[in-house]
Amino acid sequence: HTCGVTGGRSSGVAVGSDLAGYRIEALIGRGGMGAVYRAEEAGLRRKVALKVIAPELAQDKRFRERFLRESQVAASLDHPHIVPIFKAGEEDGVLYLAMRYVEGRDLAQLVAEHGALEPRRAIELLSQVAEALDAAHEKGLVHRDVKPSNILITQSAGREHCYLADFGLTKRTGSLSGISAAGDIVGTLEYVAPEQIRGDPLDGRADVYSLGCVLYECLTGHAPFPR
Repeated sequence: HTCGVTGGRSSGVAVGSDLAGYRIEALIGRGGMGAVYRAEEAGLRRKVALKVIAPELAQDKRFRERFLRESQVAASLDHPHIVPIFKAGEEDGVLYLAMRYVEGRDLAQLVAEHGALEPRRAIELLSQVAEALDAAHEKGLVHRDVKPSNILITQSAGREHCYLADFGLTKRTGSLSGISAAGDIVGTLEYVAPEQIRGDPLDGRADVYSLGCVLYECLTGHAPFPR
C-alpha cells in the first residue's frame, strides 16, 4: 500500500535490487520522506511495504538517529489497527523501514472517489483509528501525522478494517516539539494541530485534533482548513 506517500524525491533504490534482505519489486508511492516499494522478504517469501528514506534526510545525523530510535519504539506497538513494523535499519547509508503490505486503499482515495461518507460508516472507520491512537498514547507515543492517506482500509471477515500507518514518525510525549529541525514541521498542514505548528510540546491531544479534522473531511468531503 502507498501508506500516504505521493509525488516527491528519488530514493536511489532500483526495482529488482536487494536491500537488507528484501527484493524490491515495484514502486508504489513517493513523498517528501522518500519512496515506498512493494518488496519480498528473502526466505519467508513475505510481501512487505518497504519505505526507503530520501538520501538528503538519511545523511542528516540528527534525523537518522531519531528515525532509528523512534522506529524501534513504534515497532513495539502491537494492535490490530496499527500497521506492524517488521524491521528498521540502515544498509550502505540507506535508511529503510519494512512494514506489513496492506492490500486495499486509503481513506483519502475513498473520499476522493465517493465524496462525503454516510455518518455511520465514517464513525465505524474512525473508531478503529481512535483505538489505535489510544494504544499508542498509553505508551506515551504521539503519531503527529494522522491524515486520510495514512488510514488504510481493507476487507476482513466481510467488514472494513482500518490500519493506521506511518508510525515511524512517532515521538514520545514531552520530547522536543513538533519541529524536527529548524523550521521543519513534521505533519500535514490541513490536519496539524496549532501547537504543532508553533513548535510547542506535544501530547496525544495533537493526534485527537488531527482525527477531528479527518472526521470533518469524511462527513463533508473536504478538509476543514483548505488553505
